[in-house]
Amino acid sequence: MILLKKQTNKMKTLMDKIQNLHDMEYYANMLLMTGIVKKWSEAKPDNPDLKKLIDALLKVTVYVPRLQNDIMKYKMALSEYRYDKNKALLELKEIKEKYEL
Repeated sequence: MILLKKQTNKMKTLMDKIQNLHDMEYYANMLLMTGIVKKWSEAKPDNPDLKKLIDALLKVTVYVPRLQNDIMKYKMALSEYRYDKNKALLELKEIKEKYEL
């Protein structure tokens, strides 16, 4: 059981590192795209297609961090639920030992 927990923790750490790399790649790409779009909008501020592109890019820029935040909140909630469950199981074990059930 302990080996399984160690493997699970290592896998979680690996997945966190992979997610961090994906996040860094996203932010680098977003900086590149917003920089290019800014130059284009300064050159042709009245271009209707460019205005649509800017609007879509802004929506993606807001959407992805919201997803990242949702994932973080999910992980925190899951961790709290596991903690509460383990705490209740430990209390149950102590009660059974106390009353020899």
